[in-house]
Amino acid sequence: METAGLKHFNDGDEWMTAEDIPNIDFFFCQTWLRAFVNGMSGSCGMNYSKILGVFKGTDMSFYYGKKNALDFALNLVRKLDADPAYGDEINANIMRFSDELEKHANSIPGDLAGKSNAELWAILDAHLKIHSELYSWGWLSNATDMFYPEFTELLKEYLRTKAGSEEQVNALFVALTSPEEKSKEAVQHEEFLEIAIDIENDPFHKALFTHKAPPEISRGVKGEVRRKLEDYHAKYSPITALWIGEPAPLEHFIQELQTHYFLQEKSPAQEFEDSSNGLRARLAEKQRLEQDIGVDEKHAHLFKVFGDFMITKLYRRYAQLRSLYRLRGVFKEISMRFGISLDEARFMLWPEYERLLVKGDFDSGGLAERKEFCVLYSEEGRDLVFTGAEAKRLAESATPKIREGIKELKGQCACLGYAKGRVKIILSPADLPKMQRGDVLVAIATNPDVVPAMKKAGAIVTEQGGVTSHAAIVSRELGVPCVIGTKIATKVLKDGDLVEVDAMKGIVRKLE
Repeated sequence: METAGLKHFNDGDEWMTAEDIPNIDFFFCQTWLRAFVNGMSGSCGMNYSKILGVFKGTDMSFYYGKKNALDFALNLVRKLDADPAYGDEINANIMRFSDELEKHANSIPGDLAGKSNAELWAILDAHLKIHSELYSWGWLSNATDMFYPEFTELLKEYLRTKAGSEEQVNALFVALTSPEEKSKEAVQHEEFLEIAIDIENDPFHKALFTHKAPPEISRGVKGEVRRKLEDYHAKYSPITALWIGEPAPLEHFIQELQTHYFLQEKSPAQEFEDSSNGLRARLAEKQRLEQDIGVDEKHAHLFKVFGDFMITKLYRRYAQLRSLYRLRGVFKEISMRFGISLDEARFMLWPEYERLLVKGDFDSGGLAERKEFCVLYSEEGRDLVFTGAEAKRLAESATPKIREGIKELKGQCACLGYAKGRVKIILSPADLPKMQRGDVLVAIATNPDVVPAMKKAGAIVTEQGGVTSHAAIVSRELGVPCVIGTKIATKVLKDGDLVEVDAMKGIVRKLE
């Protein structure tokens, strides 16, 4: 192994699973994996010591040193506890660099054929620099609570001085950390509802959506409704593509409108009003509770920071997805110019793109093996990619072993409530058809592309994510009981299992 000079490779800090992520690419992952060990000190005073990414085709898992990840979280929470305004700085910089990332993406020409290799590198280099800056701030909200719930525990410890039972503490916590603004997901849904309301109020389009099939609707829709649908599609179809998928066609959104509102006679106007009233009610309840239990100024600020983390987390995610979608043309151009597959064009490290495009001295021959299976190890100033037997050994050394016969899982309460139902494992949009109303959606983590299934769920259970995760944010907006951070839910549960989800206590029990 080429490990000479590595400071942390054999430091004795055992690996812990950070995330398992299906359907993602090496290019995007290496951006943040390298940022974790090189770029965090400017935003919070320390980097992660080491990181390990295991890539099996388009599925990846990454790992931190167990003690190091805890030290990183504790460092952040101590800074927030000492100065809640630091949380405002984090959120402001997430918004700033998200906007810069999307601005750069919008500047990428649609036709890159006339661009030189050096100009292609300049596009990639600018993207990678902005994206790394975004991660130096954007990851901080995750790190406070995602692997070790230190921010949650800081706030709950304060609430234990105000409440008698742990269930009361959980209820107060969920109410007081409610965001005071709409998330990107909620804004998108409101725009969707506005289109549905226009259709409902137009006899021609209401009849079209009520009685015709989606292809015929797509051909027949016209005027202002068509314009709004096409604008919505242009704005949000890249979000449905996630990291490497294809964007949903216009008919996908037409079918969603038809299914949700015009085949069920469900009023979009009423849903829009309920959504607006729900946000106002949550804010009023939050203000009432703060007064009733006497929340001091410092902790009121910290509760707001926590809620704002939920807003900026999705703000960042939407900007990343749109930016990466616009960047696809660069990889297609590299693929054509250098005679490598599109997948191979996305399996290179940052310096390797410069060597290929500017210096012309990178041998792409090893990319085919890398895209099948590889391991990336990074620490400050060093990146090593392993393939073959050495990659397999490293992956096995980091992968945790799960004992058999587990009947109960423990996680964090993201949205309070109780439900009992049959498990449906949802790992990608391909799994959506098996989801029935009232089922318990079980996922590694959720993303915008599985929101239709979340709307049907009686409860939501995830392996990963702190209380600022996508599942936590959307479950609160939907009012669906949700337990997150169970670590092994998709590995212990299977489709059809009967479970109860006690999201008042953060417990998931297998009944059958």
